[in-house]
Amino acid sequence: MRYVLNIEPKPQSRPRFGNGRAYEKRDMTAWKQRAGYLLKSQRPDIIEKGAIAFLVTFYIRPPKSVSSVKKMAQPLKNEAIYVEKRPDLDNYLKAIWDCSNGLLFKDDGQIAVTSAQKLYSLNPRIEIEIFEL
Repeated sequence: MRYVLNIEPKPQSRPRFGNGRAYEKRDMTAWKQRAGYLLKSQRPDIIEKGAIAFLVTFYIRPPKSVSSVKKMAQPLKNEAIYVEKRPDLDNYLKAIWDCSNGLLFKDDGQIAVTSAQKLYSLNPRIEIEIFEL
């Protein structure tokens, strides 16, 4: 199955601690709820058991230092420029796995194969492909 989430990719934030417990920042929680809603609206078929492959591309809005350079215009339009800066790819993955848990698969422990990439785009979004192995 293939899913497109028209939402700006967001990396998983570090947990915060207070009042004797760990918690997540409000904007991270809101982002996960929004991403989950976008997934639900596509009526996904949950993969209840078995190993799965999870392939994802994060299309990230470029900084001015990239988008304002003339020689970068065509590669940017073609979404052919890889992001080599922070945030780390694994933080983006963790955020999308968390909000996919229980919607695309029963548990993220099922993920046996993964492929992920970060590309600059003027149309920020997340594209996911998931299938049983």
